[in-house]
Amino acid sequence: MKKFMLHTAVCLFALFIFVACSKDGAEGSGPDGLYPSDLKGTIYYKWARDGILKISLPDGTGGSFIQDDDKINNFDISRDGKWKLTVVNASRIYHDDVRFTISDINNGSVVEEFIYNSPKGNVYCKGYLSPDNNFILVTSNDWNDGITVLKRNGEFVARIAEINEERIDIKGSVLWLPDNHVLMTHGNYIIRVAPPYTSGSLVKEMNYQDWGNLGVNQAGTQLAIRIGKHVHTMNIDGTNLKQVTTSNFNESVPIFSPDGKYLLVGSDYRQTGPFGYVWDLKIIPNDGGKYNVDPIEPNSSGVIPVIWKGKDKIELGDGQMVWR
Repeated sequence: MKKFMLHTAVCLFALFIFVACSKDGAEGSGPDGLYPSDLKGTIYYKWARDGILKISLPDGTGGSFIQDDDKINNFDISRDGKWKLTVVNASRIYHDDVRFTISDINNGSVVEEFIYNSPKGNVYCKGYLSPDNNFILVTSNDWNDGITVLKRNGEFVARIAEINEERIDIKGSVLWLPDNHVLMTHGNYIIRVAPPYTSGSLVKEMNYQDWGNLGVNQAGTQLAIRIGKHVHTMNIDGTNLKQVTTSNFNESVPIFSPDGKYLLVGSDYRQTGPFGYVWDLKIIPNDGGKYNVDPIEPNSSGVIPVIWKGKDKIELGDGQMVWR
């Protein structure tokens, strides 16, 4: 049985992670009340200097959510849609502060607020609310900061620094699962880490040259992932892998709808600079079928372009997307 060695800040000795061994037709519905009635929730997405935008479904009403601000590292929305988390670079001379604020999404009242200082003083940390809203998962773009779990008031819980004596991949995916388990990618592996975050198990070994952009449904039963140029889904145990998008271009950044019945995908995913990407927002049914989301050719029946009510142009994204 293969073993992973995991180093955390909870214990100063080695710990182990044990490994358990097409549809043709016209595009779908769009704006002006034509979204399917079972398409629910709100999609939040970043676009250029417009900041964080949102569209409510199924009515298609669009608007601004968070104004553009270079100091905002990221945001998150609680699973019930009631709380907003914002993570802000609040640094000043000799103080590498990152401010975490949880607020009521309707009236803006502050629920929790604290200052976080990463081990290496990185001010570009990001945060993600746990499914039960009791914890925050903190990531950093500094290799030495690891992955940190905090209570929602900022109290330290755990830090995963290394796996198999290798620093964790700061460019990999890190996601919450139900019961406050953490799903993360490392090398060629997708790994599940359970509280108290000192042991875990292998979900799947990914024997592909190019893959990433992992997503998980809220029930924690299904994963979406980019493999090569297209989006695939699979069960949480790594079985039943299926390709669900196709085109002459690239698709990426899959996000599940709150009920798991649909997938938001970035179609025509293209590079705009050394580090930047942009994509079209399209929705496909999560029924195991393969959907053509090409920007030029006719799309499969059931493909839904994300368009605001009263507009006729598909929405674009270039950063974080959340569907609650």
